[in-house]
Amino acid sequence: MNTITKRILSFILVFSIIVFLLPQNVLITSAAANATVYEYSPMVEDRGNIYYIQRVEGDEYSYDIYRFEVATGNKTRLLSSKNDILGMMLHNDTLYYTSYEGEKDVYQTYSVSIDAKEQKTICNGYFICLDDSSIYYSVIKGEESKLYKRDYDSKKATLIYTGNMTFSFVKNLDNTLYFAQFNEASSKLTLYTLMPEQTRLSVLTTEKIKLNGTERIYPTVSDIAEINGDIYYQYGTYEGSGSYWYGTLKKLDSSTNTKSVIAKQLYEDQIYHNDSSIFYRGTDSSGEHFQYNTKTGKTSSYIYKTTGTESFNILGDKTYCAKADGKELITVSRFTSGTNKSNLVKSFINLSYKQNEKFDYSAYVKKYGDYLIIPVTCMDYNDTSYGWRGRCVSVTWYVADSDGKILAQFQ
Repeated sequence: MNTITKRILSFILVFSIIVFLLPQNVLITSAAANATVYEYSPMVEDRGNIYYIQRVEGDEYSYDIYRFEVATGNKTRLLSSKNDILGMMLHNDTLYYTSYEGEKDVYQTYSVSIDAKEQKTICNGYFICLDDSSIYYSVIKGEESKLYKRDYDSKKATLIYTGNMTFSFVKNLDNTLYFAQFNEASSKLTLYTLMPEQTRLSVLTTEKIKLNGTERIYPTVSDIAEINGDIYYQYGTYEGSGSYWYGTLKKLDSSTNTKSVIAKQLYEDQIYHNDSSIFYRGTDSSGEHFQYNTKTGKTSSYIYKTTGTESFNILGDKTYCAKADGKELITVSRFTSGTNKSNLVKSFINLSYKQNEKFDYSAYVKKYGDYLIIPVTCMDYNDTSYGWRGRCVSVTWYVADSDGKILAQFQ
């Protein structure tokens, strides 16, 4: 499954599920046979622990938050919910997460301590980000979306902004929060900033966008990065029945405050980069990839064609490609980003994984903290009861260090 498809499924699945909280604290020694940690579910790493959400299917569904200790392989269930948990972040040994109260038709934000001894209802609303002093959350009423800020040790909230339904959080970069909103009447997409001490949004820049009628959702800013003091941001739309991303990458020069276009018609909504370059690709069929040098302003290209279910994951200076052999191995190769397999390590990681010819297998590489996380997904596309999406048979997660040594696994 390529990166675009995974992002589309993630978007569709996360926003179509409702949530209700039912706390519980139980030590679990093994996962149930019908329990799955899906690729799109939230995940957090902190001090050698990985926090994830496991979905258990049966007569009744449950969605459970686990703390997984990589060094020992121990898993502790922190709580259980009747429905999916949307969003999860950690601050001062406390996990914050949002659920949806279907009967009341409102979002609720809760917290649970990492030892599962303290659980709280934080506020009505959808929490979107945290900083050192405050939690930020949104409340939607009618056609309005309101952004609030509340200190951790206070129950009093400050209204920061009132926007329309397109108002969205983009990213937290070095304690600067970025938000975006599209105004259909003016055809303007605005990128805002908010510093920790501020109580009002500041306009960073705007884009004039003409809609063509194929958009599935209104234009948005999908990602933002700061490299050598300059701001790079990507904006665009999800279009067509498959909600495919079409984006434009721009640079905002910090010294001159001028904007320039780096690339158009981007097909991935994330900005992949290291300290000196931004990486992006052409069409799927061409296998052409591009590297924009942020210091020289020059763009170069290289060819890498993936085959079958092989993935292509750029994580800073290194690019990882994972592939199933259809028999007993999942192989992860690694090479220098922005090159045609320079410094290639063909078998950087070999996962012993027996595969059934009736199913399809895929894997890719994520990074949380210092860990490389590799989900291996087994799909049954012959099960017609699940339609074209197929039935997910299992997802097995492997944890490796930066040298490629497998440290642990979970499901």
